Amino acid sequence: MIKKIGQYILKHNITILMVALFVFFSFAVGDLFLNILNIHNLMRQISFDIPLALALTVVFIAGGIDISIGSVLSISAAITMKMQPQGTYLAVFVAILFGLFIGAVNGFLVTKGKIVPFIATLGTMTLVRGMMLTYTLQKPIIGQDEAFQFWGAGSIGIIPTPIIIVLFVAVILHIILKYTKFGRNLFAVGGNAEAAFLAGIQVNKYKFFAFMISSFLASISGVLLASRLNTSTPHIGLDSANWAIAAAIMGGASMTGGKGYVFGSVLGVVTLGILVNGMNLVGVHTYFQIAIRAMILLIVVIVDAISAMNLRKRLEKQAYGER
Repeated sequence: MIKKIGQYILKHNITILMVALFVFFSFAVGDLFLNILNIHNLMRQISFDIPLALALTVVFIAGGIDISIGSVLSISAAITMKMQPQGTYLAVFVAILFGLFIGAVNGFLVTKGKIVPFIATLGTMTLVRGMMLTYTLQKPIIGQDEAFQFWGAGSIGIIPTPIIIVLFVAVILHIILKYTKFGRNLFAVGGNAEAAFLAGIQVNKYKFFAFMISSFLASISGVLLASRLNTSTPHIGLDSANWAIAAAIMGGASMTGGKGYVFGSVLGVVTLGILVNGMNLVGVHTYFQIAIRAMILLIVVIVDAISAMNLRKRLEKQAYGER
């Protein structure tokens, strides 16, 4: 019985943690947390983090990592705001197109350049951040199209518009990863690239498209965030990658590859969103919140490493047992 309970907790740990945090802050803060306006604000806030967690999920599944998503978010927001005089839809199109270009660069560096994903995306992260600072002259850019604010700051009934958009994106991504050949092959590539290659799968192609999808999702987040704020500042997206990594791993993804769950990552974002929202309402100082975020990231990475090591030992044990 105890073993079954333990297995259940491990399987549904993110859901249990999310519910536990929700209940805790419901009692700790009371009406301030359960207030419909606060819940509405919470949903809107997490909607800008969900695409980033999904971006990391896709790359993790392929066996890589992409820490450039924060810079892609930032420059996508800047392009969207600065190009609005030429037409809002054109601005959004160019912002997403540029994001796809950065994804292609990352994919090329990893697949053709044979550069470790962390180093490749670290380079593009720094390059794109520099491009963004040059493009904006390190100054905020104010939007000029009030109608555009609906996509990030508007609501359909009582539901914030951006959460509807990102959940729709999450559903599409879930279908692609679970029910298509592309999704199955992507998991195979991340799980064992050599075996996938021997099975006839074009490993480099799938890794390349994983980085493309990652930057595409980061661009969507940047566009929606610019819409909500009606401005773009040089500081947005600075720690987005860290938060997205934590959310994706909490949701069941693994940095060792071949593992990831779209809605698990969504729950990871919701859980972290509840934590941050609750800490703000309780009055936890910003500096302590930064420390807590860093601790969460360290803990989830350590747990992921331990889980991967235990899995490897079990597989080795099974292999020797069969011999």
